[in-house]
Amino acid sequence: MSSESQSRNDRFRDRIRRRVGPGVTLDRARSRTSAYVYGNILVLTAVAGVDSADILNWTALIVVAGTTITTFLAHILAQAIGQHLGRTDVETQLHVRDEVRDSLPIASSGSVPALMMFLGAMTIVPPLWAQLIAALIIVVRLAFLGILVERMTARKSTLGVLWSGVVLAGLSLIIVGAKILLTH
Repeated sequence: MSSESQSRNDRFRDRIRRRVGPGVTLDRARSRTSAYVYGNILVLTAVAGVDSADILNWTALIVVAGTTITTFLAHILAQAIGQHLGRTDVETQLHVRDEVRDSLPIASSGSVPALMMFLGAMTIVPPLWAQLIAALIIVVRLAFLGILVERMTARKSTLGVLWSGVVLAGLSLIIVGAKILLTH
């Protein structure tokens, strides 16, 4: 690998680390990764569960944004209650702040899909295209999660990491299909 491409890789990894936070512990990173996967799967389910008519009448935007916001809030509430066990009130307050930060990947999961639903409702983008782009963005986010984690931890990405991301995206699609089949 040339020194220029190595330098570019180092800058990319450093940028990811800055976004995650310099003092993030392994437990915090795990919590954020879990929220990222969970949020993406639930938002993908919301995106897949609407149709062009829902996009045009703004229902899809409400469904995607509502799924994102309520999942974010439910995750924080569940973590706050679960993590309160065995802690003092001061420790709990500090931990809840961490949990709010660790839950932000859920919010980020729905931001671009909600924007796509908005663009579809405004007919700036055809509704079907808005839905397909929103779904594709989420699947790509899931597929590349392994590579981002490897870069964040300064490990060299391998073909196996890429394939594990593809498997994660595939499993996520199966979960989404099952959820839609069983609940919609």
